[in-house]
Amino acid sequence: MVVRTVTNRCRHNVIGRFPSLKMQRMIQFESLLELDFIYLLEFDPTVTWFAEQPLEIPYEFEGKIHHYVPDFHIIRDGHDWLIECKPKKFAESDETRRKAAAASTWCDENGWIFCIVTEDEIRSGNRLQNVKFLLNYARFTVHSEDRTRIYTALHQVGSPITITELTHKLESTDQQTTLITLYHMAFRHEIEISVDGAPISTSSTVSLH
Repeated sequence: MVVRTVTNRCRHNVIGRFPSLKMQRMIQFESLLELDFIYLLEFDPTVTWFAEQPLEIPYEFEGKIHHYVPDFHIIRDGHDWLIECKPKKFAESDETRRKAAAASTWCDENGWIFCIVTEDEIRSGNRLQNVKFLLNYARFTVHSEDRTRIYTALHQVGSPITITELTHKLESTDQQTTLITLYHMAFRHEIEISVDGAPISTSSTVSLH
Protein backbone atom coordinates (compact mmCIF):
# COMPACT_ATOMS: atom_id res chain seq x y z
CA MET A 1 0.00 0.00 0.00
CA VAL A 2 1.36 3.41 -0.98
CA VAL A 3 1.60 5.64 2.10
CA ARG A 4 2.53 8.86 0.32
CA THR A 5 1.60 10.38 -3.01
CA VAL A 6 4.65 11.65 -4.85
CA THR A 7 4.91 15.41 -5.30
CA ASN A 8 7.18 17.80 -7.11
CA ARG A 9 8.25 19.31 -3.82
CA CYS A 10 11.71 20.17 -5.11
CA ARG A 11 10.18 21.78 -8.23
CA HIS A 12 12.94 20.49 -10.48
CA ASN A 13 11.98 16.83 -9.91
CA VAL A 14 10.30 14.87 -12.68
CA ILE A 15 7.29 12.99 -11.34
CA GLY A 16 4.89 10.64 -13.06
CA ARG A 17 3.41 7.17 -13.29
CA PHE A 18 4.80 4.09 -14.98
CA PRO A 19 2.48 1.35 -16.35
CA SER A 20 4.01 -1.73 -14.76
CA LEU A 21 3.64 -5.03 -16.57
CA LYS A 22 4.94 -6.93 -13.56
CA MET A 23 2.61 -5.32 -11.02
CA GLN A 24 -0.31 -4.67 -13.39
CA ARG A 25 -0.85 -1.14 -12.11
CA MET A 26 0.55 2.38 -12.38
CA ILE A 27 3.69 2.91 -10.30
CA GLN A 28 4.47 6.42 -9.04
CA PHE A 29 7.96 7.82 -9.45
CA GLU A 30 9.45 11.01 -8.06
CA SER A 31 12.59 11.39 -10.16
CA LEU A 32 14.12 10.13 -13.39
CA LEU A 33 16.49 8.00 -11.31
CA GLU A 34 13.49 6.26 -9.70
CA LEU A 35 11.95 5.77 -13.14
CA ASP A 36 15.13 4.14 -14.42
CA PHE A 37 15.19 1.87 -11.37
CA ILE A 38 11.62 0.80 -12.12
CA TYR A 39 12.72 -0.30 -15.61
CA LEU A 40 15.31 -2.58 -13.99
CA LEU A 41 12.76 -3.96 -11.52
CA GLU A 42 10.38 -4.72 -14.38
CA PHE A 43 13.04 -6.83 -16.10
CA ASP A 44 14.78 -8.46 -13.13
CA PRO A 45 13.49 -12.07 -12.84
CA THR A 46 14.64 -12.28 -9.21
CA VAL A 47 12.22 -9.45 -8.29
CA THR A 48 8.76 -10.94 -7.92
CA TRP A 49 7.00 -7.92 -6.40
CA PHE A 50 7.61 -4.25 -5.72
CA ALA A 51 5.79 -1.16 -4.49
CA GLU A 52 6.65 2.48 -4.21
CA GLN A 53 6.45 4.72 -1.10
CA PRO A 54 5.65 1.62 0.97
CA LEU A 55 5.85 2.62 4.67
CA GLU A 56 6.87 5.29 7.17
CA ILE A 57 9.79 4.87 9.53
CA PRO A 58 9.89 7.27 12.50
CA TYR A 59 13.20 8.58 13.78
CA GLU A 60 14.28 11.28 16.22
CA PHE A 61 16.42 14.26 15.32
CA GLU A 62 17.08 17.34 17.41
CA GLY A 63 14.36 16.36 19.85
CA LYS A 64 11.66 15.96 17.22
CA ILE A 65 10.10 12.90 15.59
CA HIS A 66 10.51 12.76 11.83
CA HIS A 67 9.16 10.21 9.37
CA TYR A 68 11.12 8.67 6.52
CA VAL A 69 9.39 6.99 3.57
CA PRO A 70 11.77 4.82 1.50
CA ASP A 71 11.32 4.83 -2.25
CA PHE A 72 10.59 1.13 -2.77
CA HIS A 73 9.81 -2.14 -1.06
CA ILE A 74 10.84 -5.06 -3.26
CA ILE A 75 10.81 -8.81 -2.85
CA ARG A 76 13.95 -10.29 -4.42
CA ASP A 77 14.73 -14.00 -4.19
CA GLY A 78 12.14 -14.26 -1.43
CA HIS A 79 13.73 -11.52 0.72
CA ASP A 80 12.20 -8.17 1.61
CA TRP A 81 14.24 -5.10 0.71
CA LEU A 82 13.74 -1.40 1.33
CA ILE A 83 15.40 0.67 -1.38
CA GLU A 84 16.31 4.34 -1.50
CA CYS A 85 17.20 5.76 -4.94
CA LYS A 86 19.52 8.68 -4.41
CA PRO A 87 21.85 10.67 -6.69
CA LYS A 88 25.42 9.91 -5.69
CA LYS A 89 26.09 13.53 -4.73
CA PHE A 90 23.35 13.33 -2.07
CA ALA A 91 23.92 9.76 -0.89
CA GLU A 92 26.38 10.78 1.85
CA SER A 93 24.52 13.86 3.09
CA ASP A 94 23.72 14.16 6.81
CA GLU A 95 20.01 13.86 6.14
CA THR A 96 20.46 10.73 4.04
CA ARG A 97 22.70 9.21 6.72
CA ARG A 98 20.04 9.82 9.39
CA LYS A 99 17.30 8.27 7.29
CA ALA A 100 19.51 5.34 6.29
CA ALA A 101 20.40 4.65 9.93
CA ALA A 102 16.70 4.61 10.88
CA ALA A 103 15.85 2.35 7.95
CA SER A 104 18.74 -0.03 8.66
CA THR A 105 17.66 -0.36 12.28
CA TRP A 106 14.04 -0.98 11.25
CA CYS A 107 15.12 -3.60 8.71
CA ASP A 108 17.39 -5.35 11.23
CA GLU A 109 14.48 -5.57 13.64
CA ASN A 110 12.12 -6.96 11.00
CA GLY A 111 14.44 -9.26 9.06
CA TRP A 112 14.53 -7.04 5.98
CA ILE A 113 17.45 -5.52 4.03
CA PHE A 114 18.05 -1.82 3.40
CA CYS A 115 20.03 -0.49 0.47
CA ILE A 116 20.78 2.86 -1.16
CA VAL A 117 21.21 2.69 -4.93
CA THR A 118 22.70 5.51 -6.99
CA GLU A 119 23.22 6.17 -10.67
CA ASP A 120 26.38 4.06 -10.41
CA GLU A 121 24.28 0.94 -9.93
CA ILE A 122 21.27 1.97 -12.02
CA ARG A 123 22.87 3.56 -15.07
CA SER A 124 26.26 1.91 -15.42
CA GLY A 125 27.04 0.00 -18.61
CA ASN A 126 24.37 -0.81 -21.19
CA ARG A 127 21.92 -2.77 -19.03
CA LEU A 128 19.39 0.03 -18.57
CA GLN A 129 19.53 1.02 -22.25
CA ASN A 130 19.00 -2.61 -23.30
CA VAL A 131 16.16 -3.19 -20.86
CA LYS A 132 14.37 -0.10 -22.17
CA PHE A 133 14.88 -1.35 -25.71
CA LEU A 134 13.37 -4.76 -24.93
CA LEU A 135 10.47 -3.25 -23.01
CA ASN A 136 9.37 -1.55 -26.24
CA TYR A 137 8.42 -5.04 -27.45
CA ALA A 138 7.09 -6.54 -24.23
CA ARG A 139 3.51 -5.40 -24.78
CA PHE A 140 3.28 -6.72 -28.35
CA THR A 141 1.01 -9.68 -28.96
CA VAL A 142 3.07 -12.54 -30.38
CA HIS A 143 1.71 -15.76 -31.81
CA SER A 144 2.43 -19.21 -30.44
CA GLU A 145 3.53 -20.49 -33.86
CA ASP A 146 6.20 -17.79 -34.09
CA ARG A 147 7.42 -18.72 -30.61
CA THR A 148 7.53 -22.37 -31.61
CA ARG A 149 9.59 -21.65 -34.74
CA ILE A 150 12.16 -19.79 -32.65
CA TYR A 151 12.32 -22.49 -29.96
CA THR A 152 12.69 -25.18 -32.63
CA ALA A 153 15.46 -23.34 -34.46
CA LEU A 154 17.41 -22.69 -31.26
CA HIS A 155 17.07 -26.33 -30.21
CA GLN A 156 18.39 -27.43 -33.59
CA VAL A 157 21.39 -25.10 -33.41
CA GLY A 158 22.15 -26.01 -29.79
CA SER A 159 24.42 -23.02 -29.19
CA PRO A 160 24.12 -19.23 -29.20
CA ILE A 161 23.80 -17.66 -32.65
CA THR A 162 23.40 -14.07 -33.75
CA ILE A 163 19.98 -12.63 -34.31
CA THR A 164 20.88 -12.12 -37.98
CA GLU A 165 21.79 -15.82 -38.33
CA LEU A 166 18.55 -16.85 -36.66
CA THR A 167 16.40 -14.66 -38.89
CA HIS A 168 18.12 -16.18 -41.94
CA LYS A 169 17.42 -19.64 -40.57
CA LEU A 170 13.76 -18.64 -40.27
CA GLU A 171 13.67 -17.32 -43.83
CA SER A 172 10.06 -18.39 -44.31
CA THR A 173 9.00 -15.98 -41.56
CA ASP A 174 8.69 -12.21 -41.94
CA GLN A 175 11.85 -10.66 -40.49
CA GLN A 176 10.01 -7.92 -38.61
CA THR A 177 7.73 -10.48 -37.00
CA THR A 178 10.76 -12.55 -35.99
CA LEU A 179 12.50 -9.56 -34.39
CA ILE A 180 9.39 -8.48 -32.49
CA THR A 181 8.89 -12.02 -31.21
CA LEU A 182 12.55 -12.40 -30.25
CA TYR A 183 12.69 -9.16 -28.29
CA HIS A 184 9.32 -9.89 -26.66
CA MET A 185 10.52 -13.32 -25.56
CA ALA A 186 13.85 -11.93 -24.34
CA PHE A 187 12.16 -9.36 -22.09
CA ARG A 188 10.00 -12.10 -20.62
CA HIS A 189 13.04 -14.37 -20.11
CA GLU A 190 11.74 -17.05 -22.45
CA ILE A 191 15.03 -16.89 -24.37
CA GLU A 192 18.38 -15.29 -23.58
CA ILE A 193 19.77 -12.10 -25.11
CA SER A 194 22.42 -10.48 -22.94
CA VAL A 195 21.50 -7.04 -21.58
CA ASP A 196 24.84 -6.53 -19.84
CA GLY A 197 27.11 -6.38 -22.85
CA ALA A 198 26.98 -4.17 -25.93
CA PRO A 199 23.78 -2.42 -27.02
CA ILE A 200 21.36 -4.97 -28.41
CA SER A 201 21.42 -5.24 -32.19
CA THR A 202 20.98 -7.93 -34.82
CA SER A 203 24.63 -8.84 -34.11
CA SER A 204 23.69 -9.83 -30.55
CA THR A 205 23.58 -13.53 -29.76
CA VAL A 206 20.44 -15.35 -28.76
CA SER A 207 20.10 -18.72 -27.04
CA LEU A 208 17.81 -20.86 -24.96
CA HIS A 209 18.00 -20.46 -21.20
